[in-house]
Amino acid sequence: MNAQRWKLRRWIQALLRQRGQVSIQATFTLITLINGGVLAYLIVVSAAKLQEGDTSASDYLALLLTILLAVLALLSFRIIDTRVIRPLALMARQARRIESGDSEALLTVQHDDEMHQLAMAFNMVLTNMRSAYNDLDRSNEQLRHANKQIADSIRYAGILQRSILPDHLLRKTFGERHFVLWEPKDIVGGDYYLFHSDGGRCLTGVADCAGHGVPGAMMTMMARVGVDRAIQEVGITSPAAVLHTIDSSLREILSDDQATRSIATSMDMGLVLLDFTARRLRFAGARISLFWSDGIELNSLGGDQRALCDRRRGSYRDHDLPLLSGFTYYLTTDGYLDQSGGEDGFAVGHERFTGWLLEHARKPLSDQRQAFAESLAQFRGDYPQRDDITILSFRFD
Repeated sequence: MNAQRWKLRRWIQALLRQRGQVSIQATFTLITLINGGVLAYLIVVSAAKLQEGDTSASDYLALLLTILLAVLALLSFRIIDTRVIRPLALMARQARRIESGDSEALLTVQHDDEMHQLAMAFNMVLTNMRSAYNDLDRSNEQLRHANKQIADSIRYAGILQRSILPDHLLRKTFGERHFVLWEPKDIVGGDYYLFHSDGGRCLTGVADCAGHGVPGAMMTMMARVGVDRAIQEVGITSPAAVLHTIDSSLREILSDDQATRSIATSMDMGLVLLDFTARRLRFAGARISLFWSDGIELNSLGGDQRALCDRRRGSYRDHDLPLLSGFTYYLTTDGYLDQSGGEDGFAVGHERFTGWLLEHARKPLSDQRQAFAESLAQFRGDYPQRDDITILSFRFD
């Protein structure tokens, strides 16, 4: 008897420990066992009393009612177990399959009752969710494909934009006595640099078109056409005349397009004419300045305040300077000066930039590009690049 009680206690404890909580099935089984035990006890007591001989009609009635109650309890157990407990256990197992990632699993209930209606409602929601996820996956795949096509097109556009930059001509003319730091914010950008030669003279400069990325790159193509047309018309003798002609050409191109009136189409540009025979330099700028330094002395000459193709026409002037030996000359777009960084997120600014000019001006030109790039990277830290960056530098020895 004690061994049976010990086994029953162990079985009950195992039920209570299942998954660290009492399940509905375990609870129902435990209650059924307790009720069955009570009813069995009442039947045994009633039967024993009848065997004693001193019985009445009420004793027989009590025994009959106890037996009837036991039969009803058995039927109730059978109905609840079949229609509730087992379907719940089956639904729990199926829910675990769904949770584990089985994309075909659904809840199933054999009987047409409330449990069946609950399972069907859950299946409908689950099916709709799976359909929505499948649609989302297809949409994401389409987006990935479209994004790849766009990225490939932009990379190809970057190759095309790079092909119009005059790196070969600059190397042929200046050799190791120049450097270009050109870093578009995106794969393509609105900054570019130019070079044209004419005998013992050459015209070089930088330009910053409104916008960056693809819109900026499209503007550089238009600006390139404007520069070529201006040089064909007025030559390279006067950088200011080139700026005026580019301004007029761009206004003529864009004047008939209503859409351009609501977007920025302006362009900053700085041009330098170098006459190596006369050892002279002629500069004109539209919101771009010229700097030169030998590491001890620093000089600058500001460009005029109106951008090309601005809402109001600008006036541009030539400035003649001697081409000094030992000095390094710099043209830069505002992307370098406006880059955020440091502890407070302020821009590089004019003062910090001129300090770097004095620090790096005496280095070989082949080292200066890396020096300016590292100075900016250290200052920038984790801040994102704000704009396209271009520095064009040369030295005359």
